[in-house]
Amino acid sequence: MNKQNLAQSLAIESQIRLPGSAGRLLQQIRDVLAVAPLFKKAGLVKRVERPKMIDLSVSGIATHSCIKNALGGYIYASGAVRTDMRIDQNQVSTGGNDSVSELDDIDFEAQRKRLDLVEIRQAYQLVERQLKQGEPSQLILLDTPLFLDRAMTPLDRNLSHVAEYQRTKSYISKFWLENRVDLFPWNTNGPVLASIVAERFSAIISIAKQDLRTEEGRKHLLVTDELDNTQLDKLADLEKRLSGIGDKRFIHGILGAFTRTMAFRMTENRSRMEPSEAVEAGVIGFHYRGGHSGQIQMVQLAGEAQDWDTKKLDAVAWKLMSLDIQGQSKAKPLPQLLAMQQLKMLDKFVEYYRQGLSDAIKNNDVEDTWLSGLDEE
Repeated sequence: MNKQNLAQSLAIESQIRLPGSAGRLLQQIRDVLAVAPLFKKAGLVKRVERPKMIDLSVSGIATHSCIKNALGGYIYASGAVRTDMRIDQNQVSTGGNDSVSELDDIDFEAQRKRLDLVEIRQAYQLVERQLKQGEPSQLILLDTPLFLDRAMTPLDRNLSHVAEYQRTKSYISKFWLENRVDLFPWNTNGPVLASIVAERFSAIISIAKQDLRTEEGRKHLLVTDELDNTQLDKLADLEKRLSGIGDKRFIHGILGAFTRTMAFRMTENRSRMEPSEAVEAGVIGFHYRGGHSGQIQMVQLAGEAQDWDTKKLDAVAWKLMSLDIQGQSKAKPLPQLLAMQQLKMLDKFVEYYRQGLSDAIKNNDVEDTWLSGLDEE
């Protein structure tokens, strides 16, 4: 019996599979290209016009956290940085910046989820500080979600996670209670607070596969974002044509340069978002793409149909597109990229802290400090 090594086996398999795989991919690409014009005619994909001369003030908030082993346990560092930037007649300049940080020991329980909550709270702290200082930027960008979704909900037995969740939930609730009236669109002159999240395509894909001719199928869409009902018959029975096409291939096929999807309700797609009293005012989102080589991003905004229309949504979209850095992997808007540069020191600093902690315990400095004065009357 002849035996094959792995290289020979793979070479034979690739020759057998290649024609079929190529044919399926080409058919999927043809299906997407055929559907894309229908989405544009119906208003599900919109081209966004940008002004030739841009005047804009923007603040980008980036967050990061890391965990290190230390003395049989763990320590963490978590930080958020806000970088302010101005564009005056297309000339870019940086402004002020602000930051917050936490550094402490942490047990093993739900570490990553707890630090996600810390990052959200820190991002909100920086937004609140800028609002209190007066004259905030026209656009404030977060790299964390605006609200807490189901994946962040802790198990009852994880007491540390529950405590962190409740702390963050209370902070978000208090923020929106005190500051909503100062933010756009409730204050027409206020800053827009937006969350930028990359590559979350499931919402718009799910909507695209609904029967949009029915009220039930359209319930996710923002009616004030100009859906052309006369074109919806052409979108019937798309689910069969789109089945097997990956979400990423589909969204890249329908979104060209300087386009966005129609806005959709995120509360309709997520049965549980917290804090409920803040979410009641609505949460919407849309996907957008800047230049031809720009990454597709999703933006999350607070509000409902009565708060947002096509003109307001386009105004947010072109501002985001003007901050897009083309050709960057895992790209963020420019001010957030600048903020991320400062956060690179976090990993090195927690390593330095771990070494200091180890030295302090070895030298008995901590114990001496605790015990000093305890015997004094």
